Amino acid sequence: MSTTSSPSDPAALSEEERQRLAKYDCLPCRLTGAAAFTGLGGYMLVAGRRQLAAEQAKLTKWQLLARKGSIHGIGIGLIAAGLYRLVN
Repeated sequence: MSTTSSPSDPAALSEEERQRLAKYDCLPCRLTGAAAFTGLGGYMLVAGRRQLAAEQAKLTKWQLLARKGSIHGIGIGLIAAGLYRLVN
């Protein structure tokens, strides 16, 4: 057997290189995470608006405003988390 190690062998990497590589995810992991967050945010916006439209007559002006703000805030926040996950 050969005692030389390949460049992809984790034992051949220095401690500094291992720490640098530990900070990053593989591309499929980032794509999956980004798709999950973005999809969840989109679903939150669509389903939340649909439910809000169905209950609109029962709510006061302030309740409607608060629920609309929270639905949009959470939905946009999840989409932003998905984009952040894709980039970082």
